[in-house]
Formats: sequence, structure tokens, C-alpha cells
Amino acid sequence: MLPNRYMQMQEMDNRRMDVITRLNNGQIMEMEAETQLQQIYADYPNSPYAKILSDLSMTPDQQMQAIGERLQVDMLPNFVHRFVWYAVVGVMFGFLLSIAEPMMSRNRRGVVLNGAVGIGLSLVGAALVGLFINKVYHLLGGGTLETSFIRQMIARAVVWSVFGIFLTVAPAVVMKSSKKLVIAIIGGALGGFLGGLLFDPIDLLLNSAALSRLIAFVAIGCLAGMSTGLIESAVKTGWLKVTGGVITGKQFIIYRNPTFLGSSPACEIYLFKDPQVSDHHAAIHQTRDGYEIEDLNEESSTFVNGDPIERIKLRAGDEIQIGSSTFCFQERKQSVVMK
Repeated sequence: MLPNRYMQMQEMDNRRMDVITRLNNGQIMEMEAETQLQQIYADYPNSPYAKILSDLSMTPDQQMQAIGERLQVDMLPNFVHRFVWYAVVGVMFGFLLSIAEPMMSRNRRGVVLNGAVGIGLSLVGAALVGLFINKVYHLLGGGTLETSFIRQMIARAVVWSVFGIFLTVAPAVVMKSSKKLVIAIIGGALGGFLGGLLFDPIDLLLNSAALSRLIAFVAIGCLAGMSTGLIESAVKTGWLKVTGGVITGKQFIIYRNPTFLGSSPACEIYLFKDPQVSDHHAAIHQTRDGYEIEDLNEESSTFVNGDPIERIKLRAGDEIQIGSSTFCFQERKQSVVMK
């Protein structure tokens, strides 16, 4: 069971921040804000945090010191609560983002491998966020009377961007691609930042910390995935579009050097259920001059523009045929060797 004290603290803190925000925006006077804050504290008679904040005999600095000491006492149960919350939601989105690509390719091995790595990284992210999110948030100026609403939004967005990274890097880790890793980090950080920005406005509008957190998590998942896709599209140099076969319409960006095509789930481009395709049927190599494709199968050839090949340079618009699958090779600009 999640610790009720932490849930109360979170709820009280969100109500408190609503009052502080209205005070900082000039919507209410200081006396009215103080009255509302005292009423909020009175609603939580069993909360040690409410007792500290409602004690008018203490200076603000003394209150913050007392709260810090109380947080030390509650550190373990608070961490457990934060970890469980971020782990449950984070694993769900991390897993879904990680298996999206292998699912489209019907690569069961990829689904299992990417999914396992996605879950693992999401748990690591949940632990890091659970440990440091409040400390970093307050270090950046969030959650204090002197902090503006905009600064609170930015502080929360910064720490949530860290969690966004852990939700998106699993495919890059599995593929061992430095290029995709950089893209995933940028996309995850951007998605997390934008999702974090939504938290406080949603909380202010709906007055529900749990709902605003859930919506912000959904935003992180959607925006991180969208950002990663947009960045991938912007920086890609070579890719294959499937024009015939079981996975017609799918696009493969060439990250690995070499990139293998074949019937083995270990291949970057997995061509399943095709008896004409061997385990590692062909490989695409990145060179200083561009891309080259090499046939690795002695029994069934790889064809480029209808002709069987051993190894040739690819040009934009070339049609590649392997078994019953056909691809159109596209190249945006001269490539640089990536490993």
C-alpha cells in the first residue's frame, strides 16, 4: 500500500502552490492568500508538514529547515511511493515506445529484446526521478513563495526531461547505434520537457495532482515518440522504403554499419516467412562515398534494378529485390561512416 502521508503531502503541496500562483499573479491579496493557506493546513490535521507550515511562531527559514528534517525521516516511504508511481506509468510507456518498431516488422525477438531493455531503462529512470526529482525541482527554484509560475513550470520540465530520455533510448541501446542514441536522447529530452511544462497548467486548471501527472506522462510518451520521429526524419541520410512484400510501406532508416537484411530476427531489416531469403541475405555498407549493398547468399541472389549483384554502390531511386520483397533506396546527401 502506498504511504498515505506522502499522498497527503503531494495533494496539500499542489493546493498550496495554486494559492501561491494566484498570489504571484496578482489575483488575490497577501492577506487572503494567508487565510487560504491556513485553511489548507487545517484540512490536514494529521500531517506533520501542515503543522510545520501553519506554525506562525516559526520563520520561513525555520519552517523549511523543519520540513527538511521531516523529509529525512520520511525519505524511504516517500521514495517508494515516487518509484512505484513513475515505474508503473514509465514502464508502460517505455515498453510501448520500445516495441513499436519491431512490432511493425513482426519481429518477435525484437519485441522481447527491445521490450526488456525498455522496461529496464524505465525502472532506472523511475529510480533516478524518485530520488532526485524534488531536490532538483527545488534547486531550480520550484515550489517556493518567491518563484513565479513560469519558473516552476520550467523547473518541473527540466527534471521530467531526464525521465523522458529513459523512455526512448531502449531501441538505440539494443541496436548499438550511436546515431540513434543521440536522436533518442534529444527526442526523449524534448518530449519530457514539453510534457513537464504541461503539468502545472493542467493541475491549476483541473486541481488534481494525480490527473495532471497522468496527462503529463501521456504527453511525454506521445511527444517523445513524435520528437524522436521528427528528428530521425530530419537527420536521416540513407533509408529503404519497402515497395513490395509482406511489410510494404514500411521505411527503414540505415543506422548500423553494416545493416543486415535477412530472415533472421537478429537482422536490422527482418524479412520473415520468405523461403527465398537466407538468415543474413545481404548487407548495406556505409562508406565515405555513400552506400553499397553486398549479396551474402550463394543460392538466391540479391537484385538491384533487376540485375543480380555481388557488391555495388547504391544510388537514390535504385530498386532492390530480395526474395519476394522489394525496396526503393533513397539518399539525402553524401553520408559519413557511422558505427
